[in-house]
Amino acid sequence: MRVTHQMVKNRVISNIQNNLQNMSRFQDMLSSGKSVSKPSDEPLKVARIMGYNSALQQVEQHERNIDASRSWLNTTEDALHHITEILQRAQELAVRGASETLSPQAREAIGLEVDELINVLVQFGNTNYAGRYIFSGHLTTTKPLERDFGAGAGAAGVSYAGDHGSINWEVAPHVTIRSNLTAHELFFSSGLLAGMDELAQAMFNNDTTAAGNSIESLQQAADNVLNRRAALGAIYNGLELSSESFATQKINFTSLRSQLEDIDFAETMMNFSVMETIYKASLTSSARIMQPSLLDFLR
Repeated sequence: MRVTHQMVKNRVISNIQNNLQNMSRFQDMLSSGKSVSKPSDEPLKVARIMGYNSALQQVEQHERNIDASRSWLNTTEDALHHITEILQRAQELAVRGASETLSPQAREAIGLEVDELINVLVQFGNTNYAGRYIFSGHLTTTKPLERDFGAGAGAAGVSYAGDHGSINWEVAPHVTIRSNLTAHELFFSSGLLAGMDELAQAMFNNDTTAAGNSIESLQQAADNVLNRRAALGAIYNGLELSSESFATQKINFTSLRSQLEDIDFAETMMNFSVMETIYKASLTSSARIMQPSLLDFLR
């Protein structure tokens, strides 16, 4: 086959470009620290890396959901702890108020204290976290409880302005937990406020029988709060275990991704040096090959 000067020239240029591309690829790898920069480099490897990236994103989203749930549950537990203490005090007052030896004036004083305890309960029912009311259901920007004795008010003159919505979080693939209680569940459905109001009215009316009856109501309300705390505690413990599991998964996925995409700097530097030498050699040899031809001398 006849080899023309143009054919030699084209081949020389093609070889130089290929060597430059190879050198540039290793240079990019050294600059980025990654073995691939675009899907066309190594499609199968890129697909696996993208899979790990997707898995890591899912893990990180679940971690964020768990953190948000735990913060919400911690705030709820703190409020329930104080509510439990108030109910314990109310039970003590009920036992004392049911005593036949107590004077009407002493019972009235107890009634005033119970009335103030109801106000404190309302305050804890309006607990908020990061500007959101935790006992309002979905209506987290609405204060759930108001003690105004107005039309529509429930036990002890307290009305509920929230809804009955559940705040749910996906804390693992296909695993959703509820992280909230509503003030309606806590104060109305359980009879908590009704029991407190029953005790207050018994004291104001100097009624020892009603005071005795309120003891059972308050005990049931206290048991309900304790059961709620136990249920939330179980959820919290589950979140702790999930968090530890996701932390391990995150380390594993990150390590596997690193094995695929992170370069061995020493090896890559050596390969770059080799390709740089080849590129320079191709330039030198090409310069010699592309010396003026006989035709150039005859011109």
